[in-house]
Amino acid sequence: MKKIAFVLYAKQLLSITYLGGLPNTSALEKELHEALDDTYEITFKWEEAVENRAVDALIIPDPFPPMVNDENILEIKIPAQLLLNKKIAEVKEIIDGYFK
Repeated sequence: MKKIAFVLYAKQLLSITYLGGLPNTSALEKELHEALDDTYEITFKWEEAVENRAVDALIIPDPFPPMVNDENILEIKIPAQLLLNKKIAEVKEIIDGYFK
């Protein structure tokens, strides 16, 4: 089972920026788990996953603030609007396309 990490936040100099300015991503995270848990091992703690090399790919909204990927882990860009509008089936199609 492939391990993926969704990048829904980025640490900035003095703050954390969340996807689309959302104050809380837990509802989105729950929907992603419901739709993808049978196919992928998912985490939202992407920095920890990268640091521990415990992830096969980073799922990054596009556009999104810059983030550090010094480990050169595969980055799968997903249109941010798909995540903001919770079009999870389309998100899954894009991710599946990278792993087929």
